[in-house]
Amino acid sequence: MPQKTKKKRSLLEVINPFDKESKERRLMRKGRRAGKKAAKATKGMVGFGSAPAKKKPVKGLTSASRARKLGAAKGTKVRRGAVDVQKTKGGDFVKYEKGSKSAGKFKAAFKKGCEGGAKSFKWDGRKYSCAKK
Repeated sequence: MPQKTKKKRSLLEVINPFDKESKERRLMRKGRRAGKKAAKATKGMVGFGSAPAKKKPVKGLTSASRARKLGAAKGTKVRRGAVDVQKTKGGDFVKYEKGSKSAGKFKAAFKKGCEGGAKSFKWDGRKYSCAKK
């Protein structure tokens, strides 16, 4: 009578008959997680060819709390989607996340304020130049 040989389980086989996920899928999922962690760790580092990390918008319920978190001067109006504050002699100018509502409103105000050859316009209590870079 021929002797039975033990059959090795492949990675595709389900370990537990009640478990719907195969070992291979589990390993793949684990690998994706590890890959994402490694990508986060190298993001913004010199020599890895990745873009610098994007700034996240500051969260806050009121304009004053957002201004405080960004380090803007007291009384500076800061809308939702604010990312950074640029301090100048003329005051603190807030930068907004690309594609945010506030950024769109600024674009619209710039377009309306600078039409007809105007040199400057006002928005959110601050004076902006119409000069383009």
